[in-house]
Formats: sequence, structure tokens, C-alpha cells
Amino acid sequence: MSELKIPKINKESTDEEGLADNNCDLTETLTNLDEERNGVSSEASEASSVVSYDEKLYTLDENGEIEVKIEQGEDIDFKSISNFRKWVIVVIISFTSFDITLLSSCWSMIEGKVMEEFHVGHEVATLGISLYIWALGVGPMFLGPISEYHGRKTVYVFSTFLSLCFQLLTAFSKNLGGMLFGRLISAFFGSAFMSVASGTISDVFEIDQLGLPMAIYSVTPFMAPSLGPLISGFVADSNADYRWVFYSILIFTGFLMVAIVLFVPETYVPILLTRKAQAVRKKTGDSRFYAPQEKNPLTLYQSVILSSKRPMLLILKDPMILTLDIYSGLILAIVYLFFVSFPYTFKTVWGFGLWAQGLSFSGLFTGMVLSLGFQPIFNKLYRQSIANNNNVAKPEFRFPILMFGGIILPFSLFIMAWVCYSDLHWIGMIIVSGIYDIGTCVAFTGIFTYTVQAYKLYAASAVASNSFVRSLMAGAFPLFGLQMYEALGVHWATMLIAFTALALAPVPFLFYKYGEKLRARSPYAWSD
Repeated sequence: MSELKIPKINKESTDEEGLADNNCDLTETLTNLDEERNGVSSEASEASSVVSYDEKLYTLDENGEIEVKIEQGEDIDFKSISNFRKWVIVVIISFTSFDITLLSSCWSMIEGKVMEEFHVGHEVATLGISLYIWALGVGPMFLGPISEYHGRKTVYVFSTFLSLCFQLLTAFSKNLGGMLFGRLISAFFGSAFMSVASGTISDVFEIDQLGLPMAIYSVTPFMAPSLGPLISGFVADSNADYRWVFYSILIFTGFLMVAIVLFVPETYVPILLTRKAQAVRKKTGDSRFYAPQEKNPLTLYQSVILSSKRPMLLILKDPMILTLDIYSGLILAIVYLFFVSFPYTFKTVWGFGLWAQGLSFSGLFTGMVLSLGFQPIFNKLYRQSIANNNNVAKPEFRFPILMFGGIILPFSLFIMAWVCYSDLHWIGMIIVSGIYDIGTCVAFTGIFTYTVQAYKLYAASAVASNSFVRSLMAGAFPLFGLQMYEALGVHWATMLIAFTALALAPVPFLFYKYGEKLRARSPYAWSD
């Protein structure tokens, strides 16, 4: 700031010209001073609205606060981590889902041993399957949405630990009630992976990269049930204690829990931002830094009550979610129907023993593995659809793979109904079951990728609603499946479910055409 100088007036010069010159000098000096003061005030005001932290400038919002954001390349920017780390995460959570669902079907081939030990009938013994599947559906209603408030890893670690504890009850209980209760609760806690995992995948992969990792995650939970009867059939047909089925899975679960703790980070952005804001406030002492999640703090109890409502609201208010849930429920229910119909069919038609009955599920497993080969084809089709739409992605572009599955499912069931004759080779039944499971896997890939992309922040709740309806239907079918096959016969019982699948086949085609309009009406779906 320049020094204020008052010019001296020459007393000897009393003429008007000299006085005017002196007055001009004074006016100019005062004007310069005023301008300098205004400049300093403006700079001070501008500086007060900007805060510097970590060599970056942050502008205060209208409330005088600073919202933290994830910067590209930052440690918590998990979309920028190496592909190796991303795939380590995918492999661990996929294998954990595999582990949890493996327990659901391994009961099928030891059911006879359970009936013999505890002197109960088929319907009671089958509860070992149904209760487990129902718990898989109910668990995500509570555990999945909690991740949206308290983080995905928190749910992973505690749910896996508690699932492990109740697996111990199943393995060592000396009464059927204890075994069934252990299966019910272990499935409830383990089910977090059935909804949260898809959210983790969307956290670390860009939209155009979701196809393959989502396909692998989609396949593994449904691949496991096809291996469960094979493992339990081998144990049941040997001289080993049938509980070794549970002992071996216990060991596998413990190994996976350690892997989760060590290698699976927290990836949910709102939680990461909250932790970042807390760290910045602690380091700077500046309380103006905040994360959006902190503006709506909830207790754990409030989170459970509030967030468990959302999956039900999605079912009640979103017609697309409800229809897709029922559609996927039928697909999975047929798979679990196989766990009572296959042993019956292969025993009565071809005279298979326990170990051979377990091997009859190898077609389902093979079909799921082969389904991965279709993923690159539909990924390419998805990218072409985006390019043809001015490079704007739409969730409905995920439906072609579901449409493909919708055709395969009833087609394979109709063939399956008429290859199960004793004068035909049993390999035909196994091959057709593999074709059915190709349709199952590609259909679920389409449903899951659409759901994650269309519902974004509510992805865990949307997948939880799907898991609830899907498991409700899948758990019911084994309870009446054997009776249906005994009453109608193998051929007509299979024809009945084939016609049911055919009735729902148009669903993905209709949603591909009208899905965007229906999605626009949803209070939860994402509309760009």
C-alpha cells in the first residue's frame, strides 16, 4: 500500500491556478488509496472462501463447508487400482459365494443318512435344504443394505465369522433340531455375499468392464450347488461319517475369512469419503470438511430398520424388479427341484447308486462353466449397442444375454422331458441339463448386470430383493418336487415346469423394448 502524502499548499501562491493544481494532487492521491483498499478487501474476501489442504485448493460451499471428494489416482480410488488387485477381490468374494451356496445342496445326497439317524421322513429331512435357501433370501434383506451405511467389508467380515460359528453347530450337533438351526443361521449370515458382492464389483470396475467379472460372480454361486451333490454323494457312498461334508466346508470357510480380512478392502464410496473427511479434520483441525454420508447419520438399529424396508419397497413399487425377481426365482427353483428330481429319476430309470446320482449333476456344473464362453460375445454386442446410441450406455443393453437365456431354458426342459427313458442312454439327460444351466447362467448374468447398472447406489437393496424372492421360490420347490414326480411321472412333471418357463420367456424381450419407460417411473432406478 502506498504512503498517503498530503501536498503542501504554497502560501505565497494564492492564485486560482495554483490552488486547483494542489486540489487535483490531493484528489488523485485519495482515489489511489481507496482503490488499493478495495483491492485488498476483494483479495481477502476471495481468500477467505478458499482453503488449502494437501497442496490443493478447496472452495467453500454456500454453507461455508467443504465436501471432500475422491481424486483420481488417490489410494481410495479403487477404479484406478491395478487389474491384478481388482481380480483378487473378484476371486475371493466369488469363492466365498461359492462356499456359502455349496452348503445349500450338499445336504441332498446325505438326506438318507439324516433320515436314518434321526428317524424322520423325507419332508422333515428336506427342511435341511429349504431352511438354508430361505435364510439365503432373508439375510440380504438386512445384511446387504447395511453395507450402504456401514461399509461392505464390515458386513463381509462379521457375516463370514458368524456363519462359520453356526456351521460348527451343524457339524457337531447331536440332534436334528440343532443341525437345522445351525444351517438356518449360518445361511442367514453368510448370505451377505449374495447381495453385497455385486456392489463391490461395481465399485472397482467401470461400467463397460462389468460384463466378465459380473459373469464370473454370477456363475460361482450357481456352480456350487451342482458340485454339492457330487461331494456329498461320494461321502454318503463311502464308509466315512457323513458329517465330513460339513467338516471340509468349515475348513474352506475359515481360509476364505482370512483372505477377506487380508486382501478385500472397503470399496463403498460414501464410506470411503466419510473416512477421508474424518482424517482431514483430524489432521487440519478444520471442522468444515465433511462427507455427504455424515449429513444423515444413522445408528445401527435405525440403519437395519430403514434399509431393510427398501428391498420390500422395490418389490412393491417397481414392476420391473418384481417381474425380474419372479423370473429369476423360477429359474433357480427349477435348479433346486433337480436336487430331489435327479436322484429320483436316475435311480428309478437307470438304477444309479448314491455316488452315481451325485455324478449326474456334473452336467449342470459343465453347463455353467461353458456359459462363460458366451460372455465375450454379449460384451461385444453391448459395446456395439452403446456405439449405435451415440456412445450413451443404457441398462437395457444388458438384456440380449437374458433374452438368449430365456429361449434356452424352456427349450432344454422340453427336451429333458423326453430323453429320460430307460432305453435311451443316460448321457442325454446329463447333456441337456448342461444346456439348461447355460441358460441359467447367462440369464442371471443379464439380470445382475442390469440391476447393478440401473439401480447404482441402491444396487445392494435391489439384489437383496431379488435374492429374497428367488430363494423363497427355490426353497419351496424341493418340498413338493418329489411328490410331484411320483404322482405325474418323470416325463409329465418335467413338461409342467417346461411350460411354466415358456410362459415367462417373453419377459426379457418386453423389457428390452419398454424397459427404459418403466425404469423412468421407478423412484429408485437411475435415469441419465
